[in-house]
Amino acid sequence: MLLVLMLLFGTVVEYLARQEQQRKDMLLVRETTESAARLRALLEMELNAPLQLSQGLVAHVQALSGKASAEDFNTLLPNLVRQGKHIRNMGVAPGNRLTYLYPLAGNEAALNLYYPDLATQWPDIEKTIRSRKAKLSGPLELAQGGRAFVYRIPVYLHDGSYWGIVSTVLNVDDVWRLMKQQAQQLDVGVALRRAGGENWGDMLFGEIQNFQAPAVVLDLNIAGAHWQLASWPLLQADSLSGWFRLVGWSTSLMLVLLIAGVFRANQRWKDTSKAFEQNEKYYRTVLDNVDDAIVVLNPTGQIHTFNNAAEKMFGYQARQLRGLPFQILFPQPPELQQGRGAQELTAQRLHGETLQVELLQTQIQLQDQTLQVLLFRDITERKRIEKLKSEFVSTVSHELRTPLTAINGALALVTAGAVGALLPAQQQMLDIARSNADQLINLVNDILDMEKLQAGKLSLQPEQQLLLPLLQQALQRHSALALSRQVKLTLEAAIAPDLTLFIDGSRLLQILANLLANAIRFSPPHSTVHLRALLTGDLVQLMVSDEGPGVPVDFIPRLFEKFSQADSSDSRLQSGSGLGLAICKELLERMHGSIFYQQAEQGGACFYCELPLHAAPAAAAVQQQELS
Repeated sequence: MLLVLMLLFGTVVEYLARQEQQRKDMLLVRETTESAARLRALLEMELNAPLQLSQGLVAHVQALSGKASAEDFNTLLPNLVRQGKHIRNMGVAPGNRLTYLYPLAGNEAALNLYYPDLATQWPDIEKTIRSRKAKLSGPLELAQGGRAFVYRIPVYLHDGSYWGIVSTVLNVDDVWRLMKQQAQQLDVGVALRRAGGENWGDMLFGEIQNFQAPAVVLDLNIAGAHWQLASWPLLQADSLSGWFRLVGWSTSLMLVLLIAGVFRANQRWKDTSKAFEQNEKYYRTVLDNVDDAIVVLNPTGQIHTFNNAAEKMFGYQARQLRGLPFQILFPQPPELQQGRGAQELTAQRLHGETLQVELLQTQIQLQDQTLQVLLFRDITERKRIEKLKSEFVSTVSHELRTPLTAINGALALVTAGAVGALLPAQQQMLDIARSNADQLINLVNDILDMEKLQAGKLSLQPEQQLLLPLLQQALQRHSALALSRQVKLTLEAAIAPDLTLFIDGSRLLQILANLLANAIRFSPPHSTVHLRALLTGDLVQLMVSDEGPGVPVDFIPRLFEKFSQADSSDSRLQSGSGLGLAICKELLERMHGSIFYQQAEQGGACFYCELPLHAAPAAAAVQQQELS
């Protein structure tokens, strides 16, 4: 009997040992696959990110119909190299001759290089040109020394003619070093090979045997190249066969230990069950004492959990809703999207009453199930207060504008000499009063515009309008302000004179007025404010840049928020309500456009707006106008 029991126990233990080994093997394969996926994502990001910058340069050349100037390339190439990671240099070769190169230091040998003279590389370059597709070549020995990847894009203009090549040189050693560091952190080995074309199977990194089992092989999605990545575990799964074999062939002492183990396992199960019940009671207590309503949905969207706060908010008992679809809580059910952020919605109580709620959504994993957690917060009172505040601000602003208009009109009459000649000191004081009255009127108008925008009451009147006259008009309106500040205004319009946009012209002038006024106010004397217009694909880009101090880095995230100012102290040098940029953003969005900020090349601020192009422009011609 003991012998049978020992054999039976040994069989069970051997079976469990094999199951455990299989489980560890599967776990190792899964971890290796995840590590390979992370390495693939790293390589794709590190190589594609700098390579996409070349596509932007190609698009620029095509947009200018191949007529890009040396000044364009001398400006664009340094910016692209600084933005791109692992970029050793970038070059432009009109007519296959490397004419523009950055950085030039250390690369002088490559400048003016004529690609057909490269006996070893020209066949591959010529094939790339004929294919009209970008290609990532390498590693190659460079004329300026060293090895690198070279990403070449043949540039064909819109009329189908061949213009030249844009090339980006990436540092091979940087990419390999980053990949090896990541692989070491993941405890896996890594190898790369080509997976397409006549060079299929050529090794880029590692050995060919690295692609054999148990390695995981994944295809890489890298622009202009077909590569495969192999990854294998450096640590093997621990084997328990010796341990279980010893247990299986143990003596009667092991039977005693087995019995003792069974009793011990039974006790631990009881302890675990008790702890689980206590944890469940604890979490239920926490859930029911949260002020916000919490509703948990099962994977099919049915209500699984309903806390006490939710019962009070919606008027239901948890048992009434368990198993019902969550849409019962809304008069118009929303679409649930992970990571969407807070939503303000209208919810519905048991007897049909509605309330305003803020909804936050997240996901949790519970017993291999993905559950949706909805957190509701009653904002009915908050919305009521916001409405009262908005109505109050609007009413006060309207009431202020009437007397301010009268005051400003009276001051204008007095300063114009309607009541007689004024002494210089009187004239100076009246000019100060009129300037401040204008400032107050502008502030009230900004507040009213913002309130109308938020309430959806500000109507636009879009129509097809010529863009160039609007730009000239915007500069003309600010010539006096620029003259008083000793600032020069320039207009550079790389657009067709008859280019039209479907916009509200007066609102576009309001946007440009805000940007130009800000640029002039923050510009030092004898500096220049630039207004530029150019086409980028199906968008028109308007840029206003100055040579002032620029925007502090820590303030940039709040730049387009209401009442935001970089210097909000009482002693700030420049006045303003902090509403101008917020109004610009709202107006542009209503015209299907957008506004962005970046530091200008000369160190100042640069705001640029993008508007959709609804009509095909004629051939672009650069118009330049300068106002001092």
